[in-house]
Amino acid sequence: MTTRANIVVIGGGLAGMSAALEALHQTRNAAGVSVALLEKETRTGGNSAKASSGINGVLTRTQKAQRVADSVRAFARDTERSGHGRSNETLVRKLAEDSTAAVTWLQKEFGLDLDVLAQLGGHSAPRTHRRPEVGGKPQPVGWGVVGALAERLGAYARDGSGRFRLETGAHVTQLLKASDGGVAGAEYTTANGARHRVRADVVVLATGGFAGEGARPGFLREYAPQLAGLASTNGAFATGDGLRLASALGAALVDMDQVQVHPTGFVAAADPASPTKFLAAEALRGEGGILLDAQGARFVDELDTRDRVTAAIFRHCAAPDTCARHNSTNAGQGPSAAAFLVLPQAAADRFGLGSLGFYAKMGLVNRAAGVDGLAAALRVDAKVLRETLDAYDAARSTSGQSDAYGKSVFPEAVAAAEAYFWGVVTPVTHYCMGGLRFDIRTRVLRAADGAPIRGLLAAGEVTGGLHGANRLAGNSLLECVVYGREAGRQAATAVKAL
Repeated sequence: MTTRANIVVIGGGLAGMSAALEALHQTRNAAGVSVALLEKETRTGGNSAKASSGINGVLTRTQKAQRVADSVRAFARDTERSGHGRSNETLVRKLAEDSTAAVTWLQKEFGLDLDVLAQLGGHSAPRTHRRPEVGGKPQPVGWGVVGALAERLGAYARDGSGRFRLETGAHVTQLLKASDGGVAGAEYTTANGARHRVRADVVVLATGGFAGEGARPGFLREYAPQLAGLASTNGAFATGDGLRLASALGAALVDMDQVQVHPTGFVAAADPASPTKFLAAEALRGEGGILLDAQGARFVDELDTRDRVTAAIFRHCAAPDTCARHNSTNAGQGPSAAAFLVLPQAAADRFGLGSLGFYAKMGLVNRAAGVDGLAAALRVDAKVLRETLDAYDAARSTSGQSDAYGKSVFPEAVAAAEAYFWGVVTPVTHYCMGGLRFDIRTRVLRAADGAPIRGLLAAGEVTGGLHGANRLAGNSLLECVVYGREAGRQAATAVKAL
C-alpha cells in the first residue's frame, strides 16, 4: 500500500513531536500540506518520556523570577567544556541562543509549569528547569512534556482536516531514494507484517540513539565494545534505526564511539543484576545528594560532569571492600562498581518527597534516621561516616573555596540531618553523543562530499557533533525541542517552496 504526505517524521519522541508540531504550525495556511509521524512502538514518547532532571534554558521567565544571573555565552561555554573540545561550536551556539525560546514555548504554548531550577553537574548557574510536585505527588518533567505534545498532536489527528496522521507500530525499514540521490519517502512494516510505502517531499529522522542495544550485535558493539552488555537506562527500542536508514543513502556519521555512561543508575535490591536500570536523576545530586563508597568515604565532586563522576565510581568503588551493595542475599549478583547516593533531609525536601516516595515504592530508595541509622543501613563505621559528613560541612562553610575533590557548590549541609534517604547507584549507558552529521538547518550531510542530502533532515539523539565527548545534563530535552522545531521549520519551508 502506498500513501503520500508532504512531510514524514520518523520517530515519536520529543524531537519528532516537536518537528511535527512546528511543521503543522508553519503550514497552517498552506492548503493541502500534510504531515505524517511514524513511530515503531505502540505509543509515542521514547526515551524522552523517561527524562527526569529537566531542560536547560537561559534568560527564561523562571530564571528572571528567581534572579539568576546567567547568559547565552556562559551556557555555551559550559556545554563546550563538557564536550572536551569535540563539540561543533556552531551547533552549540544555536542550542544556547534558542534555549530561551524553547523553554518559553513549552511554558506558554503548552502551559507546562517548568518553575523549579537546579544547578546540575558541569553548570555554572542554575538553569535546568523541571516541574514542581503538586499535592505531594511528582510531576516527572519528561513525561509531562511529551504528554502535552502528544495531546496536541492527538487533537490535530482528530480534527478532520487530514493535515496530520500518527501511525504507531510502524517500523521503517528503508528510505526511498529519488533519482537525484535525495529522499522521496519511506517504506515500513506494521505489526501484522504488512509492508507500506509513504511518498514524501521531506523526511525528518528523529529515531534516537543506540544505547539500548545492550549486548546485541549493533553500533554499540562496533564502536564502543567496552560498553556492550553494561546496564542501560534506555528502552530496548533504542537501536540506532535512523543511522542505518541514512547510512544506506551515504549519510556521514560522526563521534560514534562517544557513548555517555551516566554515573547513577539505581540498583534495585530485589533485582541487582537487571540489565535495565531506572535513572537516579541528576537533580538528586544537584539538590545536595552526595556519593559514598562502601567504607562511607566521599571520592568525587558530585557536581562534576557525568564522565568524570562515572570515571571516579569505576576507579574508587570497584574493589570488594569499596563497592556499595544492598544488604540482601542476592547483592553479590549486582554490578562490579557501585556507590551509595545519600540525601540529607533538607536535600530531599528540595528534590521533592513525592518523587523520593515514588523511588521508594519501586524499592530503589530507603530512609534512615540520623547518622547512626544511616551508618547501620549502609553497614559502614559510624565514626568514619561522621568524619566524612563533618568534613563536607566544614568545606561548605568556607565560602568560595573548593574541597579536596574540587567541589565548590554545596547545596545543603549533610552532617546533622534528622533523616537521610539513600540508594545504591551504578554507571549505566545512557546517551549517544555520536550520530548523523548535520548542520544548524538540520540537514543531514553526505559522507562523500559534505553536501546536504536533499529532502533529509534530522533532530535529537540520532544526530552527532553537538555534544562532543560528553553531553551536559539537561541538554537532551533542549536539543530535541530546539533542533526538532528547526527541522519542522525547514521542512515546512521546503514544502511551501515547491
